[in-house]
Amino acid sequence: MAPKVLLATTCRWFSTARLAMAFDRIGCKVHLVCPTDHPAFSTNAIQQIYRFHGVSALQSFRRAIHASAPDIVIPCDDVAIRHLHCLYSIASQAIDTDSSAICQVLQISMGDPVSYPITESREKFMTMVREEGVRIPETKTVTSPDQVEQWLSQFGFPAVLKADGTSGGEGVKIVHTLPEALRAYKTLRAPLATLIAAKRTLIDRDSNCIVPWLMQHQRHVSIQRFVAGSDANLAVACWQGEVLASIDVEVLQTAKPKGPATIVRLCQDRERLASVQKILRRLKFNGLCGFDFMIDAASGDAYLIEMNARATQTCPLPLGPDRDLISSLCSALTGQAFSVAALQLAGNTIALFPMAWQGDTSCDLFQSSFQDLPTAEPDLVQLGMKQIQVSFQEKLQQKWMYLFSKLGLHQP
Repeated sequence: MAPKVLLATTCRWFSTARLAMAFDRIGCKVHLVCPTDHPAFSTNAIQQIYRFHGVSALQSFRRAIHASAPDIVIPCDDVAIRHLHCLYSIASQAIDTDSSAICQVLQISMGDPVSYPITESREKFMTMVREEGVRIPETKTVTSPDQVEQWLSQFGFPAVLKADGTSGGEGVKIVHTLPEALRAYKTLRAPLATLIAAKRTLIDRDSNCIVPWLMQHQRHVSIQRFVAGSDANLAVACWQGEVLASIDVEVLQTAKPKGPATIVRLCQDRERLASVQKILRRLKFNGLCGFDFMIDAASGDAYLIEMNARATQTCPLPLGPDRDLISSLCSALTGQAFSVAALQLAGNTIALFPMAWQGDTSCDLFQSSFQDLPTAEPDLVQLGMKQIQVSFQEKLQQKWMYLFSKLGLHQP
């Protein structure tokens, strides 16, 4: 019998809808805790939906777990991971039956709780990775402008500054000069600004920023040596620290610099997979996760730059034996064999919906790629195309505003 799955998300990513479809495809009962108006509402894959409230995040997740009684919880974004880790910490200190059940399912879902703080912190994670002998760029957590300057005097430019708890390239700044680095550090370190919090809450309908804005906590910032080259991602299904299946891709196109991939090329690199296996065994990890690498243009060496301890956007792709993450995870969870028909690819490149459709769809790269359009869910396709149109209009408006500002004119 297929397991009951609870997808947990705090944002409105299309990848979560695709993940729901993938679990539904093999017969899972899929439940979802999410904000209102989530793209997954446009699919037929969800059996039950629970409302996520950013101002009461832990209670939202706790209620959803209690109501759904899932066999496994799948975190779908970075904020969701932190909430689930925190929920485990609180529940583990209680003695009631409900808390014990929450601890049990979260351990099944995310592995050894000792590893939770490691996957949340770039510094702790990179320290552990270095101990395992995996190649990484020089990285250090910095807590003052002086430390930024000292690190740059040793390793030079360009460099990358990153804030913990961010994703999709949002908390990443590539810097080329000292003034630029100090400005980036100040921006990333600072608590969330009131105007940004208001915009995200009222316009983007993202309630996740309310509590951080109220608390006004400074963020942890790390600085990392910039590796000039191309991006690669490795998505993994893991059980008790062992890799069950993986999808290895090189990124050919992104939505924005350091943003999510839109077109990828399938590949299989043994060194990257071996590095990931070392890390997951050390963490005793369970579930779905992804690893980001940079391939050095000069040497061809792969440098691990980040782990996402959550489902990533290539996880739902059914690509056959050893590359069907969803079937492999459900098989390990239940002890039964699950499988679905693999995608029939004419080549080795895939355009990921809907982000790839925001670019030039007439270019040779897009046209020659397998276009991963969810045709089985026409409402989801329609919603994706509508968002693409809105995104295009916003970009056009931003360009006009920039042009008028340069000319010293007011926008008409």
